[in-house]
Amino acid sequence: MEILDKKSNRMSRANSGVSECNEFPDLQRILDFLSLRNLLSNELFFTFCEFATAPFYNIKIVSIESFYQHYLLFK
Repeated sequence: MEILDKKSNRMSRANSGVSECNEFPDLQRILDFLSLRNLLSNELFFTFCEFATAPFYNIKIVSIESFYQHYLLFK
């Protein structure tokens, strides 16, 4: 297809993009699945890290506060 001007150039690129996407539906489905799986694994990983480190963080805060209170009492 010949491109006559800028407007037809844009139209042909848009049409070719749509046809390329429709030529490989299985590949598109696989890529969508992999990207969703990657997103889900990242969310699960960061959620696990947050819950795994939360008790240690709370213990540190409590121990620092209790240390400070004992320090003020025995000062």
